Amino acid sequence: MIATKLLERLEYDYICGDMNKEVTGIATDNRRANAGCAFICIKGARFDTHSCVEQVADAGASLVVVSREWAGEHQDIIDGTEGAAIVSVEDTRLAKALIYCAYYGYPADRLVTVGITGSKGKTTTAHMIADSLRAAGFKTGTIGTNGAVIGDKSYDLANTTPDSDEMQKYLAMMVGEGITHAVIECSSQGLMQHRQGGIVFDVAVFTNISTGDHVGPNEHASFDDYLRCKSLLFKTCRRAVVNADDPNILRILEGCTAPVLTYGEEGHEHVLKPDILVKNCAKTYENDTPGLTFTCEGMVSGDFSVNLPGEFNIMNAAAAIATIASLGVDLKYAKTAISNMHIKGRIDMIYRSPELSVCVDFAHNGQSTESLLKALREYRPKRLICVFGADGNRAISRRLLMGEMSGRYADLSIVTSGHNRYETFEQILVDTEKGLKAGGGKYIAIKDRKEAIRYAIENRKPGDLITIIGLGHENYQEENGVKHPYSDTEYTLSVLREHGLVK
Repeated sequence: MIATKLLERLEYDYICGDMNKEVTGIATDNRRANAGCAFICIKGARFDTHSCVEQVADAGASLVVVSREWAGEHQDIIDGTEGAAIVSVEDTRLAKALIYCAYYGYPADRLVTVGITGSKGKTTTAHMIADSLRAAGFKTGTIGTNGAVIGDKSYDLANTTPDSDEMQKYLAMMVGEGITHAVIECSSQGLMQHRQGGIVFDVAVFTNISTGDHVGPNEHASFDDYLRCKSLLFKTCRRAVVNADDPNILRILEGCTAPVLTYGEEGHEHVLKPDILVKNCAKTYENDTPGLTFTCEGMVSGDFSVNLPGEFNIMNAAAAIATIASLGVDLKYAKTAISNMHIKGRIDMIYRSPELSVCVDFAHNGQSTESLLKALREYRPKRLICVFGADGNRAISRRLLMGEMSGRYADLSIVTSGHNRYETFEQILVDTEKGLKAGGGKYIAIKDRKEAIRYAIENRKPGDLITIIGLGHENYQEENGVKHPYSDTEYTLSVLREHGLVK
């Protein structure tokens, strides 16, 4: 593919060089730059590959993409390069996304795409939508927290929303496998870095946004920036499905020119009039299993049930129902799907018996911890034990609030390590304990996560429900920048097996 073809959907300024050279590959890592490649300069948190322009040009790169800001300040370096075509762009991360779209043949153009963003509920809503589409007979792939799922194969991802090179690769694989629909979780970080760039979503979905969540030195500088990044999804969609009750919904929709379908719950203050009104919400408890029922009125009408606890799942289900309606799919398939949900790492009851139940969940901040523990009370345990570890190098408020909510809603909290990253367990524990004391609950601290889980199981009492939270579906635990292979589910099942509770 020649350089001009690779850049055909990208606004760029030509600086120098032969634009008709053949491009044989794409690189953003200067160590992987080679003859014939297109090299895209990226300014990262720790390293800016604009410093490698001369190096990659000398290596024989056919094309080098730089930022306009850098180009304006480094004409001397540009003049010193030979051979490579050089172009400048406003945002090299967006350029990267659009270049990979071209490289893989614009796979999203051949799929019906649904993008979902929100502080809470992305994964559950994505699964509800995907399962509804599958129930309707559509071959559906997903990209999100639980990996890239393509047919009967699943691929691990480092982030909820993968980098644009992976995103386009997996979308191309979906097209190759005959998949027609793709459901994609779009995180605020992913939107900020244009990981979904180049995709015009057939439906963009908004669940909610929480103040204070994902705001910190390693994420978003402010809530305004967090909100702005969430809103980017609604500038590149054909239809929008949004929560009419969220206080920030008007700001989320700023700049959105697509038709908007709204859903909201009766009894809540509606910022926008709901096209689909959710009412008659009720909890159920059948065969020792909690669930939910509700009714929809308006554009969608009918009675629905969800086989999950937690009132928050009613609005997740409403978002899925609205999305299926916006796609013109018969709602009987959504009814079937949302009443038969199982999501890895989301209220995932990996073991249940009258004597002991064990749940693994991804809850990793105060709000999600509170919502989960309240939901688990609906299983009517005699004691609720919460094993959790707050993440390092994240906003201090996260660990404070996780501790407070666990202290308030669990009968016993067992504080352990999560993703410590570059902080020590002891540093994280100091703040977590402040929250636990504010919550007023009993707690103990066990640094090693495996030991903490083993302690909870070996000191169980009849009727206990143990929940292990923070890592959920993830298959690693990070410490000092190293991701060590680990799974809460697999380790917990191994301990249960040792004690003869599972085969």
